[in-house]
Order: sequence, then C-alpha cells, then structure tokens
Amino acid sequence: MNNQLVSILIACLGIWLAILTYIQVGDSAPEFSASLQEGQAATVAYVHGDSIQANYEFIAERERALFGAVQQAQMAVERMATPLQEEAQELIAYASGPNVAEDEVQIAQSRLYEIEAQLAQIQNESQTRLVQLENQLQAEVAARLSDEVSVFAKENGLEVVLNWGLSGEGVLYGSPDYDITNALLEFMNDRHEPPAGEANTEESAE
Repeated sequence: MNNQLVSILIACLGIWLAILTYIQVGDSAPEFSASLQEGQAATVAYVHGDSIQANYEFIAERERALFGAVQQAQMAVERMATPLQEEAQELIAYASGPNVAEDEVQIAQSRLYEIEAQLAQIQNESQTRLVQLENQLQAEVAARLSDEVSVFAKENGLEVVLNWGLSGEGVLYGSPDYDITNALLEFMNDRHEPPAGEANTEESAE
C-alpha cells in the first residue's frame, strides 16, 4: 500500500514538473515583432562605406586631430630622448678612450643600460598613448555614424542600411522590428547537440 502511494505521488510530481517546464519554456520563447509576423518587407538601402570614410567631414576633422597628436607625441619623445642620447654618446666616447680604467668602463656600461631602458620606456609610453587616441577616434566615429545613420534612416523610411565596400560589409542601422537575434539563437541552440562527454557530464550533475 505504501509503495503504491509513493508511486502515485512520484507520478503526480512528474506530471506537475512537466507542466511547469512547459509553461516556463513557453513564456520565455521569443516572439517575432508585429512587422515580421505580418510578413512586412523591410525597406533596405546600402552605402559605400569607403566613400563615407574618405568624404565625411567629421572623420576628416578627427583624423587631423589625431595627426596633430602624433606630431606632438613625437616632439615630446625627441625632447626627452635627446639629452639621454647625448649622454650615451659621451659615455661611449669616454669608455672608448685609451686611458680609461676597467671599473670606469663597467660604470659607463651600467649607465648605458639604464639609458637604454629609459629610452624604451619613453617610446612605449608614447606608443601606448597613440593607440589610446586611435581607439578613441574609432569609437567616436562609430558612435557618430550610428547616430547619424539612424536619423537619416528614420527620416527616409528605411528599416535597414547596409555597408558595402572594402571597409567591410555589415548593417549600419537596423530597425528593432527586424532583429531576429533571440529567435535565431533559440532555434540554433535547440538544434545543437552537445558532444557525448558533455552530455554525460550534465546527466551526472543532475
């Protein structure tokens, strides 16, 4: 009797868990937008990204600013490096003299190593700063393009704007109504079968 009661309880729990799982999966499944459900076609246009890269005044202004920063960085490096280079030349000339003692050569050599390290640090810091400026430029251009293309697309009734050119193909603007990322991810993940080893690991964990 007790065994029958336990069996009935286990069966009821199984059914209840199955119902909860179905409800949870059903609620979390992404739905297509109204535009896609109604089969409305998106209005698509494309631009030559290389032409925008070459002719957009904002990009030209930022590139000129970056070029000026590069020149200033080079001059700063030269100002800091020149006295060190002059000192290094003097040390080399002195250590190469006929009457220099061995301990003096070792002292000069040690100082030359220090100068070399200082010059390398100055160069590395300058390069790091230039890389940061270049990354900042790219981020500013990407943000400006995203904003401007979005405004242009909405004013001209475009849902999707594509980039076509040597700079790379991609979507410059897309209406959220036509974004199927979540639906595609769910579709692909449902079709994905993990390797046998991973499947066994998940079953054992359960």
